[in-house]
Amino acid sequence: MTVPTWSAVKAGASCNKIGAIKVSSGKKYTCVKQGKKLAWDKGQVIKKSAPQQSPTSTTSLSPSPAPSPSLTPTPTPSSSPTLKPSHPEEPKTFLDIKNYEQITYWAWKKSADKISNSSSFTNEVEIQIGPNSGILNKDPLAATKIASRLFAGFAQPTKLTFISYSFADVNWAQSLVEKLIDDQKLLEQIQSPNQGGKDNALTTCPSIDRCHSSQPFTNRAGKSIVIAGFTESRLTNESETKGQLQAHEFTHVVQQHQFIGSKRELEGLSSLKKHSPWWLVEGGAEFGAFASMNYLSYEKYLSARTQDVYGVPKQTINWFEQFINPPDNQYWLKFNSTGEIYNVGFMVTEIFTAVKGPDSQMQLFKLFADGKDMDAAFESVFGVPWKTTVPIIAKLISEERARG
Repeated sequence: MTVPTWSAVKAGASCNKIGAIKVSSGKKYTCVKQGKKLAWDKGQVIKKSAPQQSPTSTTSLSPSPAPSPSLTPTPTPSSSPTLKPSHPEEPKTFLDIKNYEQITYWAWKKSADKISNSSSFTNEVEIQIGPNSGILNKDPLAATKIASRLFAGFAQPTKLTFISYSFADVNWAQSLVEKLIDDQKLLEQIQSPNQGGKDNALTTCPSIDRCHSSQPFTNRAGKSIVIAGFTESRLTNESETKGQLQAHEFTHVVQQHQFIGSKRELEGLSSLKKHSPWWLVEGGAEFGAFASMNYLSYEKYLSARTQDVYGVPKQTINWFEQFINPPDNQYWLKFNSTGEIYNVGFMVTEIFTAVKGPDSQMQLFKLFADGKDMDAAFESVFGVPWKTTVPIIAKLISEERARG
């Protein structure tokens, strides 16, 4: 709506905005287009019998000569609509979380910002392909470089070796793994009976049809290896061919690197799960993969994460409390062949990241490596006791799954 103004006006004089109105000497002038320019029209006489009103004011125009500027009616300002923020409020503490959208958005946003503002530490990948094999992802470096940026500032390998092999190449792969680890004392712990024995390559690729698992290794010199089984039918699986699998395993490699030179060096490098919550080991790697491979799009991140979230069981708050905070880590043995360690772990890591950013995961692993348990490590990173936070996290996960 155009508001008239009062000042001296001359017909044909230039004006600035088509449709603008001015009142002068008893006439109402309108800004119109004349040829290629804007100019005031000849004006219309304001009838004395019908006083003119300002479109946005109840003040009447006097039928007497034109009012002085001091009597110019002031338009009543219209109230501006309150715009809804484009993103949910950032949670600074666990108590700030009022809805799950805060978690998903800020976990993604803080990760995306970290990736966008960081450089890759791992810039070289060597690929070894078995004589009877192919490879699921021909460019694993692309995914590892993004994940490397997500965890910038933490110890990482400068070079990574990917070994791809089929069931026919199990012996070849095992020999290469032992050669590349090149650390006899560590190898003895990795291949101890309670760690699964000497058949590392066979464990990852137990048969022709089930040769599509993967496993990371890092020695005390910082050399890292990822072995990945190859089955031709898996070439249609995008999570294995487009970078998600590679980013997942690279996150494990970074987890392992936090133990190098620490009090628990050999124990941590031979088994991350010995002193760390199993759900953080696998769920942390899941989050690392989803956040890395979808950092350019929040919508794609939301879509990708559903495969883990829908795998979380619909359970009571008490069940989730017990799962994430059991008496000891042997509790998780019964879940070793099921998905809860990955899926519930993903959601807990997502909550951690929403509150404290992606660095929080590796900060915890560094503290585990230095000898701290979950209670001490968590309070050091988040500033609140783990045991008082467990019910909050369990409630968030339980309620989110009940909705789906």
